[in-house]
Amino acid sequence: MDKLKKSHRIAQSLCYNSFVTMCSVLERQNAKCQRATSTMTPNLLSIQPQRDNIHDFSTIIQLFLYRPLAAHEILDALENVSDNEEDYRERLICILPPPVDPDCLTDEDSGEEDNVTLNNLPRNILLQPAEVMIQGQIMVSDTEEEPSDSTGRTKRRRTYAWRKRDLAKNPVNWPDVQGACQDKRPIEWFENFLDEDVISLLVSESNKYAVKKNLPGDITTEDMKCFIGILLVSGYSWLPRRRMYWENSPDTKNELISSAMTRDRFDFIFRHLHVNDNLDLQDKYTKVRPLVTLLNKKFLEFSPLEEHYGVDEAMIPYYGRHGCKQHIKGKPIRYGFKAWVGATRLGYVLWMEPYQGATTMCNPIYKELGLGASVVLTFCDVLISRGFDLPYHVVFDNFFTGTPLLEEITKKGLRCTGTVRENRTSSCPLITSKLLKKKERGAVDYRTTHDNTFIIAKWHDNNIFSIASNAVGINPKQSAKRFSQSEKRNIVIEEPHMVSIYNKYMGGVDRSDENISHYRIGIRGKKWYMPLLTHMIDLAEHNAWQLYKINHGKLDHLGFRRRVAIALIESNRKNAKRGPSRPSHHEHADSRKDQMNHLVIPQSKQTHCRQCHKKCLTRCKKCDVGVCVKCFETYHS
Repeated sequence: MDKLKKSHRIAQSLCYNSFVTMCSVLERQNAKCQRATSTMTPNLLSIQPQRDNIHDFSTIIQLFLYRPLAAHEILDALENVSDNEEDYRERLICILPPPVDPDCLTDEDSGEEDNVTLNNLPRNILLQPAEVMIQGQIMVSDTEEEPSDSTGRTKRRRTYAWRKRDLAKNPVNWPDVQGACQDKRPIEWFENFLDEDVISLLVSESNKYAVKKNLPGDITTEDMKCFIGILLVSGYSWLPRRRMYWENSPDTKNELISSAMTRDRFDFIFRHLHVNDNLDLQDKYTKVRPLVTLLNKKFLEFSPLEEHYGVDEAMIPYYGRHGCKQHIKGKPIRYGFKAWVGATRLGYVLWMEPYQGATTMCNPIYKELGLGASVVLTFCDVLISRGFDLPYHVVFDNFFTGTPLLEEITKKGLRCTGTVRENRTSSCPLITSKLLKKKERGAVDYRTTHDNTFIIAKWHDNNIFSIASNAVGINPKQSAKRFSQSEKRNIVIEEPHMVSIYNKYMGGVDRSDENISHYRIGIRGKKWYMPLLTHMIDLAEHNAWQLYKINHGKLDHLGFRRRVAIALIESNRKNAKRGPSRPSHHEHADSRKDQMNHLVIPQSKQTHCRQCHKKCLTRCKKCDVGVCVKCFETYHS
């Protein structure tokens, strides 16, 4: 009898407030109580709510398990479940008294009797069957907590009610707000971006940098424009060494470059090309930040107004050492700086932000959503800042896509479509990839949220293709041609509408990368930020060509670039004709020794002999150089 009274006192002392949901208790209890044999019947949960009034939300919930759970199993489940701030239900645990041992000579038990807590219960009490009663108000929440991140903050993930239906959205009538075509010369389109503001920035900062090194800061605007023109020429007339453009050798000499600017002057500007000092230690790209900010503003100002835009990553080649240097396996450019880019379908770049890890210059209010979502939402803010209040449609790949991102874009009044990874679908009850692969090619499974916010679908193509959208759904389906490996012929399958939108508008960033890579500036320097500066010049030239084509220009990319480069050099050159210079060491190095048709002929004007450098009145007919009679044999042997 004493042991029975003591057990009741222990049961009464175990009333405590712990914040736990019934489903979590069931899952954790079943995981602990599952028998090793396959014939064991799993534990079952029966919830019997009792309500005195239909308007009263107080509910008494009881757990009835076909196999009674021990006290320590119930306590472990309640302790391991994370607290829920909205759940204030009271838990009452009733533990059956232990059996009386007839051989026991005393009724004393181990442990304290006056100060009983969960941490000092005796073993024979913890092994006894127990029941738990949960009483109080049940708070229903649409979010569930995830484990805290490295910063100590607890992440919240929303749960959704899914329905198998297509996304029903009203069609968007995109307004035709484009202006009339402008008939401009290529140099005028280019100067929309590299205007006086950009040139003045480059000139002033480069002169300051030269003065700090005790050198004359005498770079002018004309010098900088001519310098940029020479850089553009190096993109389609590439040479292994930049000094070869000024050599007196017929195979490398570029008359346009050598007559416009001296080699030493070009080297001086190239060595002291500067944009900014190390003013912001938190920004790893502070050396180029003013130029990136200024050109992003220009790109957005002159950008074509389109409905669809793509967000993706781009690589800027760099092979030196820097903390932001990336290696991405499988990319056309594996080593270099990574940048987030927003572009149109044809490749016009509106926004570019170099990637620098945790300090990437994205809007800090989106930091809790992750890096990918922060990049897309920052680009959405850039689109909204244009002021047209239009429902733009942004397309991105599975690095960025997640259900929180879809919700945030919906709140901004924009539309989006993107591939999604299977672990980011918020437990969407789609068919498994293994089962979908067994179905015919073109099969699709999809679910829509109960409030018709967005849709998530799986499509069987060459592989399983998961995609999500808040703008378009499955229908109307379109026909897609694919090659069947089993039938060895082309077949036609059904393609969901959201997949067609994704395939059509996702490749804008890759297209701009391809266009730039064809004629990328070929002159390289030793400073780590030089590839970034030259890439911004290439990007400005590429965007100018895109605007030229939109306005029905006839030139291709190479022809447009040549026109811009020649205009910059010829309009800003200082030397109309190159002065005297030393001959190249490779001039007639082999042909003068072939001993064929070398004849001495007179010349009317005195020149210097190529062998003794004295004045002479004779020259070699084949080599076409001045050679005196005395040195003729020596020069040709």
